[in-house]
Amino acid sequence: MGDIARLKGSPIELDLLRFLEQDVRVLITGITSIHGWPIYRKLMEILPAERILAVAPPKTMEPCAANVHKVCITERGWLEMQMATFRPSHVIHGGGVCDLDVCEDRPDWAYLMNVGGAKTIREVFSNTCHITYISSDLVFSGAMPLPGGYTEGDMPDPVSVVGKTYLAAEAEISRCTNSCIVRVGLPLGDSFNGGKGAVDWIESRFKRCLPVTMFYDETRSCISCEDLADKVLVLALTGAEGIFHCGGNTPMSLFDIGQMVLRSGNYSKDLLTGASRLNEIGGPPRAGDVCLNSFRLERYIQGTYPG
Repeated sequence: MGDIARLKGSPIELDLLRFLEQDVRVLITGITSIHGWPIYRKLMEILPAERILAVAPPKTMEPCAANVHKVCITERGWLEMQMATFRPSHVIHGGGVCDLDVCEDRPDWAYLMNVGGAKTIREVFSNTCHITYISSDLVFSGAMPLPGGYTEGDMPDPVSVVGKTYLAAEAEISRCTNSCIVRVGLPLGDSFNGGKGAVDWIESRFKRCLPVTMFYDETRSCISCEDLADKVLVLALTGAEGIFHCGGNTPMSLFDIGQMVLRSGNYSKDLLTGASRLNEIGGPPRAGDVCLNSFRLERYIQGTYPG
């Protein structure tokens, strides 16, 4: 099918009138993440700002907007207040922590944020809202990659604290009465502050003439932030249920991404070195080929918006 049409100028745009008539109100967490930011921006294009309640980490200075609140996703009392006052019809939960090194060093904190946050979301919103949880391809190890990529029916086997806590968070959300779990590939695109995500990190090094070593045997279903936002919102706003994989059509290793940034900025080739994840010493456990099979999602979109 290729990349789906953007929300603007597509059949999805027509359905937005129905969403407005139904008083759709979206609470979204994790808007400063590389996946949460494009979803929030897309929501701001298609819904009135007063129908969006966005959550960012407590110490974050930006972004500043009337509908953005800086609060921890485990703050049950605050979430209960929003349940009573904002009354969301949909919750998109993209909050949590995904830094591999930090999570390996602080596994209890990672569990609190990722699993505890998901549990709090479930307990507060499960009975009245449709909940979409943004998970990750890192719930798989990639040790024995499958032709065509992992499907929703394949058994997760995470190797990192990040992957293990995402999987445990999925278990919490799956207990909700009306929920959808979206496992995304590696998002590529602009972050909210120019400092998050693979592309931003690599380019920030290249701009300072600092070398980067990237693994050629860690492969992801990279997806543009724009496409990710479109597809997640299709699932969320149409009330999809179950697990969906959301990745791009072209597998890319981390080294491939480095080469892409190198070419786009015309940086010196000497700045980029390839290496095997198996030879890394002292680093966090790394996944191998965790490419996703996104056929179920593409089929859902075709069935919901044919043509």
